[in-house]
Amino acid sequence: MRHTTSFPTSRSALRILFPAFLLWAIPAHAADEDTQLWFYLNGVVPLAGDATATFELSPRAREGGDLLLTRASVDLPAAEWVTVGAGAAYIEFAGGKELRAHQQATLQAGPLSFRTRIEQRFFEGEPRAQLRLRQRVATSIPVAERTTLTGTAEVLYIARTENPEDEARVDSWRALAGVQQRLSPNLTVSLNYLAILSPHENGPDQLSHVPQVVLVFRP
Repeated sequence: MRHTTSFPTSRSALRILFPAFLLWAIPAHAADEDTQLWFYLNGVVPLAGDATATFELSPRAREGGDLLLTRASVDLPAAEWVTVGAGAAYIEFAGGKELRAHQQATLQAGPLSFRTRIEQRFFEGEPRAQLRLRQRVATSIPVAERTTLTGTAEVLYIARTENPEDEARVDSWRALAGVQQRLSPNLTVSLNYLAILSPHENGPDQLSHVPQVVLVFRP
């Protein structure tokens, strides 16, 4: 008998992501809250062998001090359903600086994609690099010729802290919902809402509401 592999439909993809969106909402009543605004200006350039280079500039307005992230990364297909990549970022924020390298693999399964990312974070004045793991599931659902709904759920885990006296812990839970509009063959704009729940053992959790504006240019 011949067996076939079935991937989730768009409807079932939403059912998979919906419980993840509730992860931050359940304890939200016990969390301190703040509001941030993130902008992304991205350029995606095709390279040889179906690889792409992405250049990202992301100014972020935050109540505790603004942040500016600059990142460059390269992604290339390793198989029909797998993409691998790596990159580096430089971040300036109130009170310090950060250098961040990452490596990642993304698996595509129908309307769902699963991304595993490993980050090495070097903070100014800290004795060693922080090692952070990120696991994300995402979906994109076309609703019109140029319009797509997007959603992601992600957990960030600090496997090794920058301070040897601190213990490994969950950094944050994140859930995003948005709409993407293709304005032209070269330009896409997205409007997103991101919720970030950061748990704290010795105090109230932090819930951040983050509207996002994303512009992506593909020459």
